[in-house]
Amino acid sequence: MLSAKRRKYAGSHLGDSYYRRIEAVEFALKADDGQSPWLLPEADVILVGVSRSGKTPLSVVLAQTMGLKVANVPLVMEVPPPKELLDANKIDPTRVFCLTIAPGELRRIRTTRLERRNVKDTEAKYSELAQQKSNYADRAYLLNDLKHARALATAQGWTEIDVTGRAVEETASYIVELLNDRFHPGEELSSKHLS
Repeated sequence: MLSAKRRKYAGSHLGDSYYRRIEAVEFALKADDGQSPWLLPEADVILVGVSRSGKTPLSVVLAQTMGLKVANVPLVMEVPPPKELLDANKIDPTRVFCLTIAPGELRRIRTTRLERRNVKDTEAKYSELAQQKSNYADRAYLLNDLKHARALATAQGWTEIDVTGRAVEETASYIVELLNDRFHPGEELSSKHLS
């Protein structure tokens, strides 16, 4: 967070919206990938979704362009979500967006990630020693992963957004439109509305 003293030295030509965006980016980095669940009640927007659904890039775009404080939380079948995320007294479900993606696209992204990290080569090299291989890009696993995320979104009343084939900026614009419709009908969202 920028202190009043730092703002003074940064120059008077920088407005409040600039500092709001800087603070929002700092928040997004602190609240990235479920790192700080205690920050969730402070978020303007919470993004959830399976691994590789684009939560982090979308968080940064919303923070940088709109000055929104964005937290993101991965939904993993084997790991319960943070209790803070499920607390309806602290988290407004209309500010939570569950990112979904087509299974084929998700598999392509996850397979590429495994290849770039040389996971497949390592598995092949040590296949005699380790019977279990990564199921990260396995079709059955990722279908269950997506099903689990969608079921949680439905149960919690979160908005699902399919990001398949969408640019990050397009998804960001769509979320801003939804926020405008929900909280400021007839107005454009600005950082003054979010304070």
